[in-house]
Amino acid sequence: MTRLGPLAAGGLIALALSAAGCPDRSISTVTPAPVAVSTKDIPLSADIDVLFVIDNSSSTQDKQKVFADNYPKFVTALSGFPTGLPNLHLGVVTTSVDIGNSNLNPGSACHPATGQDGLLQTTNLDLGFTCQGALAPVAGERFLSDIGMPDGSRAINYTGGLDQALACISHVGTAGCGFESPLEAMERALDGRHPENAGFLRDGAFLAVVILTDEDDCSAKNELFQQPTTAVGDRDLRCSQQAYRCDQRLSPSQPGAYTNCTVRTDSSLIDPSTYASFLTGLKGSSNIAVAVIAGEPAQSLGIGPLTIGPVTQDLALLPSCMAKINGNDAIGRPALRLTSFLDNFGERGLFRTVCQADYAGALTDIGNLLIQAISPCIEGALDTRDADPTNPGLQPDCTVSDIADAGDEHLIRPCHMLGPEQPDPDMGSATACWWLKSDPAMCQTESQLALQIERTVAAAPNTKTRVSCALGAP
Repeated sequence: MTRLGPLAAGGLIALALSAAGCPDRSISTVTPAPVAVSTKDIPLSADIDVLFVIDNSSSTQDKQKVFADNYPKFVTALSGFPTGLPNLHLGVVTTSVDIGNSNLNPGSACHPATGQDGLLQTTNLDLGFTCQGALAPVAGERFLSDIGMPDGSRAINYTGGLDQALACISHVGTAGCGFESPLEAMERALDGRHPENAGFLRDGAFLAVVILTDEDDCSAKNELFQQPTTAVGDRDLRCSQQAYRCDQRLSPSQPGAYTNCTVRTDSSLIDPSTYASFLTGLKGSSNIAVAVIAGEPAQSLGIGPLTIGPVTQDLALLPSCMAKINGNDAIGRPALRLTSFLDNFGERGLFRTVCQADYAGALTDIGNLLIQAISPCIEGALDTRDADPTNPGLQPDCTVSDIADAGDEHLIRPCHMLGPEQPDPDMGSATACWWLKSDPAMCQTESQLALQIERTVAAAPNTKTRVSCALGAP
């Protein structure tokens, strides 16, 4: 199953982009006026912070292994950026969080989640896996750092290859909490509560979150774990019973089939949109991408007996997909909450099913998603009517500006073109101008066009270029 959402809400803006004291960035030169505008911030330096949230419950060992085996595909995809491998921070957390005081006794993996609970991982927790690379303890860092230097070398804090070191900290074992809470673990990793995680998030860096799980999200208020089993069901059934609204209430004690199921936002579980708001509050919607590898969402749910490996539950949420992974049976249960969360990120949200024998395509797609997000490629259905027929080549209805680290914005004029893709080298008094280049090899977007900036003076460090282009022409 492939799921790519519509254009992110943060990428649709009003046609007039102007305010007192700011440059006039209105787009209105073509007639009739376009219906929407796509806005993208392109960093001068390609800096990406990637947080992997890995399910460490008892059913995920094969999935972790196949996922980690394909990290070379992820690194290869990232290396396809025009300037080479971006400047990376890579961190890993598990889906186990401290559920607080409860009348349950789920063990130390949940109560408290010692050494996890949003804390970035630094070691291999899978006794059956031998690390070929590792995170070195540099200045107490709990994440992989791989930064390009001016002389072309890379400053790294790990041993082995990047994919090997990432595989080492991603083998998080299977002794985790059975109430998987990837969204809460993500927030606890990024909200500053763990001083040990300091330095992972960088000002100005693009943020990506990648979630691997075979369960739906059970990020909950403590009250869920204080309720008796008779009220909300045994084990992780209490999560399912509170997560969904169907044609009838999910029974905590009887098997059943349910239809027309949607995500509840009025239960003991935390509304997934709360976590989307948290992320956009950190970075803004244009600087975030999210990928989820999970069970295929379904609006028809079943409750009944379920056996996963050596464990049998009398009543549990039944899977929405199955596969053979490393020769073993593997399941994925419907991830309605996670896809509801993902829907908040539009084109920057990517879903792939967990029920597949090989995650090579998924890791490649995630790498490509991040490259497209920070690349100079124009996104959306570009209005291809020419705004300036007197200038050779395509002159779409766009405005482009440099935004300095302090927030100052300076408009960049279109280049005078000598040919369709030949900017005039004589820029007169201008210090910068822009044009669009056809680049289908790099730009896997609808327009296949990349923004080009010609400069006579180098841009200041931490500058980002904002491009707004009209969409929606027939």
